[in-house]
Amino acid sequence: MFFGFQLTCGLMLVFYGYSVMKNPRVWGDQGRQAVKAENFPEYCRQNGLFFLKAGFLMALIGALDALFTLSAMLYALLYLFGLAFAFYPLVKWCRENEGFSWPWPHVKSEKKRIKELRQEQERQEEQDKR
Repeated sequence: MFFGFQLTCGLMLVFYGYSVMKNPRVWGDQGRQAVKAENFPEYCRQNGLFFLKAGFLMALIGALDALFTLSAMLYALLYLFGLAFAFYPLVKWCRENEGFSWPWPHVKSEKKRIKELRQEQERQEEQDKR
């Protein structure tokens, strides 16, 4: 009976991933601060592609479970390797275009952000004085 839930969740992820790939506004502001503005649409496309692949894999496993009885080892192998292959292009793109390999935003503390802003302003003031 688990396959029905898994199939439904997988198809929902496929739909969500496809809609994010076609319209980045569906993604919302998630990661907008962590990614350069000019790269944000491609970031959304890569994330949508990840959700599309992960959802397809999940739906496929749910459908196979409905047809055949799969062992726990097969589940583990499909999930681990399938998600790794689905996730790799997003990590590669982030590393090439953003300089980090973790595709989700890293939240900085407010103190750290203000400190960095002050340092940047001081550097600009020093350059202006020269």
